[in-house]
Amino acid sequence: MNFVHDNRRSAAVGIGLIILGVIWWLNLWWLLLPGALIAGGVAAYIQRRAMRASEAVQIGLWGVGLGLLLLADFLFPGVLFLAGVSILARGREPKIDAQVQRFVSGLRRPRAAPRSPETTSVPITVHPGSAPHSTMERPATGETTRLRE
Repeated sequence: MNFVHDNRRSAAVGIGLIILGVIWWLNLWWLLLPGALIAGGVAAYIQRRAMRASEAVQIGLWGVGLGLLLLADFLFPGVLFLAGVSILARGREPKIDAQVQRFVSGLRRPRAAPRSPETTSVPITVHPGSAPHSTMERPATGETTRLRE
């Protein structure tokens, strides 16, 4: 039994149910079909990539492309553009796949923490015969002088 595969499937089902709940709660039913197409395109790309990169790129292109066209309400002319892009991508699928993988690895790479500003260390010396307590431990109080206008 492959526990990693089961955990991924459980996570995918859990995330899907949460998304469905948010769609129901906010009455965003118009997002269901485009979201399903985009998620299906990504899932099909990931699944097919292990077998044939050319099929994976074309399936991912059409799934994600159709989902985005539905979101933009640009379906009919958009399908013509998508078909043109699909034809132009023929034979270049390995290059496109490599670019997609570089993009995804860039997203997964942890962000570099911003550098803290340079600090200067100042040595602190205690002179013999000084007070046993530092001034930081005992608050300094003195007479208050009021200024007149």
